[in-house]
Amino acid sequence: MAEKLKRYTTYLWQEQKRYPLFRIQTDDPRVARKLKKRKTTKQVSFGLNCAHWIFQLKYSSPKKAKNGLFNITGADVQKHHDMDVFVAYTYPHMALKEEC
Repeated sequence: MAEKLKRYTTYLWQEQKRYPLFRIQTDDPRVARKLKKRKTTKQVSFGLNCAHWIFQLKYSSPKKAKNGLFNITGADVQKHHDMDVFVAYTYPHMALKEEC
């Protein structure tokens, strides 16, 4: 039977129209680590019993925010069909070990 790979999800949305504040919600530890290192990013929430982080960022436009999400995750960014939310799916880093 085929094994399903775990994938991480990162969401980006604008808090309010015509204001430059955006939020990024992720369950990917690598993305959270990158965002924590930025001085312009503010962590507004995190999960106590699960891997879950929400950050607040400033971007001048939704297009720049979408490009920023691509740069942070390194994955293709898609727009959610129902809402004005951008989504990026990433997979865990798997290192192959050589057997001796």
